[in-house]
Amino acid sequence: MSFIVLVDSASDIPSERATAEGIVTVPMTVTIDGKTLFEGVDLNTKDFYAQFDDFIELPKTSQPNPSTLLEHYERILFEGHEVVAIHLSSALSSTVATAQMLCSMTSAPERVHIIDSLGASFGYGLLALFAQQILRSAISWEEAEAKILLFRKSMRYVFTLDTLEYLVKGGRVSKTAGFIGGLLDVKPILHITPDGRIEPFTKVRSRRAAIRKLVDTMEQDITYPEQQVIGISHSACLDDANSLADEIRQRFKVKDIWISEIGCVVGSHTGPGTLALFYQSESLLK
Repeated sequence: MSFIVLVDSASDIPSERATAEGIVTVPMTVTIDGKTLFEGVDLNTKDFYAQFDDFIELPKTSQPNPSTLLEHYERILFEGHEVVAIHLSSALSSTVATAQMLCSMTSAPERVHIIDSLGASFGYGLLALFAQQILRSAISWEEAEAKILLFRKSMRYVFTLDTLEYLVKGGRVSKTAGFIGGLLDVKPILHITPDGRIEPFTKVRSRRAAIRKLVDTMEQDITYPEQQVIGISHSACLDDANSLADEIRQRFKVKDIWISEIGCVVGSHTGPGTLALFYQSESLLK
């Protein structure tokens, strides 16, 4: 019996990579000015970011449709596989709670495994890609789960924004943090905590300094970079993503660097100009 990894679209795994790896992606929804659209189906990032400043109100996001999730779980079970459903951090979305409820409703709950990624965007995507790799040769679910959870625990998420405005409006950070960021005209740097929440990390004065700070942070706590695939994601700022990758290559010898675009669900809360860095830190395992 084999395992099939299923993610929601907030994992920001490029569709061609997900297909090549056999990962199933379930779309989340984005409501823009009263119209609800499915990410990756009838809403693409190019149009989304190009029109972002013209939206009447901040886009609203929602978890995958429960019926759709259940259908995907059942299809995988019917094909004779076990489901490994890895979802957006439970601190940012109710998807994990819904998935856990749906698990008990499936025809074979013992063959459905729900994992809270405690992350978002391509850092969460890297976790899913690692899980797929591990599961190909896993002798048992218990063996694979232990390795996946260890990888999850070591994941580091740091990112910079052009503005805190969208995170504040969406309730992801406090209004006080947003006010300070706007008042001082700084470039905020945030991170996702080990329990999956977004918190301010530090702030710098310019975009260039923000990119440098991301790499400085990585330099302070990365372990065995030569063994790691580094993840970078961006929202309509590919040049900055490439600059970040170049800076990393100048300082480290890494296994590889994969760049992904931040999708419409995550981008609804962070806005255009977001640049994120994902890697593993052994310090988080202590």
